[in-house]
Amino acid sequence: MTKPRKASKKSAGERFARTMQHVGMRVRQQKNEVFYRMRHSERGYSLLRAAEYAWSPLEINRRRQVARDYNARCGHPVMSANGGWGPVSFETFDGLDEALTICRQIFEKKYDALERGPERRAGESKGTLAKRQFLRNILLDDDLRRHPQLVDFALSDKALGIATSYLGTVPYLNRIDMLYSTPREGEDLIKSQLFHVDPEGLTQVKFFINVFDVGEPEGPFTFIPADDSTRILRDIRRLRRERGQPHVGRYTDEEVEAVGGGSAIVSLKGPRGSGVSIDTSRCLHLGSRVAPGAFRLVFYVQYCTTVENGNAFDLSRYRDRAVQSLAIERSARATGGRAKSDQ
Repeated sequence: MTKPRKASKKSAGERFARTMQHVGMRVRQQKNEVFYRMRHSERGYSLLRAAEYAWSPLEINRRRQVARDYNARCGHPVMSANGGWGPVSFETFDGLDEALTICRQIFEKKYDALERGPERRAGESKGTLAKRQFLRNILLDDDLRRHPQLVDFALSDKALGIATSYLGTVPYLNRIDMLYSTPREGEDLIKSQLFHVDPEGLTQVKFFINVFDVGEPEGPFTFIPADDSTRILRDIRRLRRERGQPHVGRYTDEEVEAVGGGSAIVSLKGPRGSGVSIDTSRCLHLGSRVAPGAFRLVFYVQYCTTVENGNAFDLSRYRDRAVQSLAIERSARATGGRAKSDQ
């Protein structure tokens, strides 16, 4: 008699856990839906900016003032304010060739382990594991400590000047990474292989720079400029509303085409060193549609206007550089864990 009761209680507990997990997922979906809808409307964006400022006015004012002074000396306005992106290359930066050489050396050392494929982590969902099977983050905090030139590149006046010029503030340098994309079994597209916008804050800047030559087989980073993305998102959400579907999430090629967005798509194909500086909070984007027998490796840098879970940097190295110190001062609070890759 005891054993059946224990099994019944366990079954009821599992059902309750699954129910609560489903409720939590629905709450997050609804919260995200409200946030994304507000972020991509003029009035909603203004309200969110006001709320962000009210949360930390002294910090925001400090960073804006430092950015104004810094941009007067080192501003690098590469990105379009309306389009939310700009092309980058060896001519854009100082030290990019050295950074990409280091990236290649690290990749070659880790290649054998990468080829064995990712192991499932404790508590990791099947969906997250499925994504890591075709898109993996390579760099760890230890790699950045052994190769500080990568951090030096991200904090150089040319690189940081792009972010401060576009954002109008000194951002938080959140992550420096390499993204390794490989073929995925099956013809369906999932996760970051579909069009989406990133969740961090109202605006941000990311660099995606090709470590090796990239053509169509390598599954290039692909995006839609911000002004076109705003219109496309509005029209897709109208269609989804008419069909009773969720307004946010991932968007298919067919949906983008249905609202006339195909002509706005930009694909980052090109040689080593070609790349883009882009606001992925405003620009629809996708990547990692890699053909069998190919792979893609990109050098990745992320600057955020909000404090996110990213790398922990060596604060002492930049103690005598005021703007650079400000860009990484919160990284001491970082866990060093891998944030989700949204490319």
